[in-house]
Amino acid sequence: MKLPGLRRSAAMWVAAALTVLAAVAVPVAQAQAPAAKPFDVLQLNLCNSGFADCYSAGKAVNSAIALIQQRQPDVVTLNEICAQDITRMTRETGYLWEFTPVGDKSTGGPYTCKDWRGDYGIAILTHPDLGAAGEPVERQYAAQDGSNEQRVLLCVPYSKVSACTTHLSAADGRIAAEQCRELSGVAAALGAESVIGGDLNLVSGGNPDVQGCVPDGWYRKDDGSVQHVLAMDVFRFENAETIPVDGTDHPGLLVKTTR
Repeated sequence: MKLPGLRRSAAMWVAAALTVLAAVAVPVAQAQAPAAKPFDVLQLNLCNSGFADCYSAGKAVNSAIALIQQRQPDVVTLNEICAQDITRMTRETGYLWEFTPVGDKSTGGPYTCKDWRGDYGIAILTHPDLGAAGEPVERQYAAQDGSNEQRVLLCVPYSKVSACTTHLSAADGRIAAEQCRELSGVAAALGAESVIGGDLNLVSGGNPDVQGCVPDGWYRKDDGSVQHVLAMDVFRFENAETIPVDGTDHPGLLVKTTR
């Protein structure tokens, strides 16, 4: 005997069950997708060598420490800073550090800060959550202007992220552009998700244009002047903020992303 009504009921029950299972499966799959995490880069030029007109006898370092404590960025890139400043900043913020001095052409050694405050150079501070650093890449640029200060780059690889910083030639824009391209090549070759922060002494729309040293698959944000943050596009841009920093003639540039 055929029971079409029973067959129709069974078919309807199976269809309803499949619909319920599909509805359950979708939120489970969505729940398993990792949430995007904030990743912030703070670029600072502290003008603390002691030789420039903007020097404020360490006031900029005080401001930088307070800013780091308040905003807790993942990476801080620092220019025009002394070795003693780094010692103090790491002690008061708990951040990890890497530092490399600028070269002194006249002596062949490191450039030194005024008043015996140690070597003068560039640095990267990182939040402890990034973990221990790998072997840093630090070197003088192949292209240099005629000044005594030999410009350098510093890149630090971590397990999943690499960070670089620099302070490029202020005397010759063509040399700064060559240095910027060398830095970008080093950063892009690190084999990890990478960011760059620095005072590039180049501007958007200038001649040469800073955009000429942005690698493919990267983007750039600036403070409206010579400070820039470059990031691989895996770091999804959220917003950029310029922050007054007492004691230096450069604002802080905070670039907020997610990854």
